[in-house]
Amino acid sequence: MASDRTTDGRGRPAGVRVTPLYHQLYVQLRQQITEGGTDPSRPLPSEPALSDLYGVSRVTVRRTLERLEQEGLIRRVRGIGTFATAPARPPDRMNIPGLVENLITFAAGTTARTLDWAVVAETPDLAAGLGPGPYLRVLRVRSHEGNPISLSTIHVPAPFAALLDPVDAGDEPIVKVLDRKGVLASTADQVITAVAASDLAAAHLGVAAGAPLICMRRLMLTEDRRPVLRQESLYAPDRFEYRMTLTRTSVGPLAKWTPVG
Repeated sequence: MASDRTTDGRGRPAGVRVTPLYHQLYVQLRQQITEGGTDPSRPLPSEPALSDLYGVSRVTVRRTLERLEQEGLIRRVRGIGTFATAPARPPDRMNIPGLVENLITFAAGTTARTLDWAVVAETPDLAAGLGPGPYLRVLRVRSHEGNPISLSTIHVPAPFAALLDPVDAGDEPIVKVLDRKGVLASTADQVITAVAASDLAAAHLGVAAGAPLICMRRLMLTEDRRPVLRQESLYAPDRFEYRMTLTRTSVGPLAKWTPVG
């Protein structure tokens, strides 16, 4: 039976992005180096050895090593080999905020650049969470020490959007600006998943198009369940981790653990 799925010339479903091999290898090697999985006093495997180990071409290995060298994570010694650079400090990973108040704390040591501030029309997806449109859409890149860490798309329903001004907001989190205007979010519905990087996300986060990203979607509500804003934030997975503390609530073969806080 003929398939009704359209494929590209390589037999893959049309429209499906495939993460470049060099980026997959880059993520693996970068993680090993930054998390102390390599000895800076011993050379890394040679290009042919890495090619065989990871099942990729020498060109892919060379491109990956060039990127790691540009980031100062490896050094090449002619005639001896390639070495991981000893980290000057522990890996600089940031925790993805889990609670509403953590969004404010998370932003304290960062800066944000607004890419777009515009009114957009209602869509079924937005209306399902925010109610009738139109909405204010704010697109921002947030950085830490000059390095991009997240790309966020924020939608605010019309009743609250009228309170916002791009100059007044600066690079404050929009929820904090609304706090100043007397609109208090008290709860949030949050989902964390994974998505492939769009061309826009790839350009602003410094990853390859189609690379996996952590996606956090959050709908923030007032005490009486009125929607305040919807935010979708994208994070490069090698720069973030999600941490929580668990406490044991029962023992036995079906022991249960519950997040603390």
